[in-house]
Amino acid sequence: MKKPAAAILALALSLGALVTGGASAEEATPEKIADIRKLMEVTGALSFGQTLSQTIVMQFSKALKAQRPDLPPEAYTILSEEVGKVVSEEMTRKGGYVDQVIPLYGKYFSHDEIKGLLQFYGTPLAKKLVSVLPPLTRESMMTGQKWAQSLGPKLDARLKTRFEQKGIKIDGPAPGQPSPAPAPAPAK
Repeated sequence: MKKPAAAILALALSLGALVTGGASAEEATPEKIADIRKLMEVTGALSFGQTLSQTIVMQFSKALKAQRPDLPPEAYTILSEEVGKVVSEEMTRKGGYVDQVIPLYGKYFSHDEIKGLLQFYGTPLAKKLVSVLPPLTRESMMTGQKWAQSLGPKLDARLKTRFEQKGIKIDGPAPGQPSPAPAPAPAK
């Protein structure tokens, strides 16, 4: 799984932690479990499966195209359909993703806090938050990646300067390692 998908999941699951901070050792009653499921629905946490499916399909498609560029478009349609089905089935099956995450919500939120979050997520502002959070997260991650890449030349220059000041040599093989063989001379 790529980092963007993981980040979206982490953000979706932990958003409520920003609103409240208390942990709860309260018993997981059927009512609390039902409310946690509702909270996962209204916060978009359950849409993680779609995001995960899209990420898997993109990764598999890229690998398939590299290995088998001759595959017909139908192969990618089948890939997308089957990945979507498996992820959807596994998300909601007994013992699947949803069942594994519910105790985490129960660990960090009391039933009253879950009810408060449900009330909040019923507001227009929270509905907007849920609708803009996935693209906001995706765009923020792309911006962050570009920004981090732009730091490369500056970091390289500063590290090189500091290493030179301290007499640290980073070019060439490590001590005790053989030198790489010289490149063959170009043919004339």
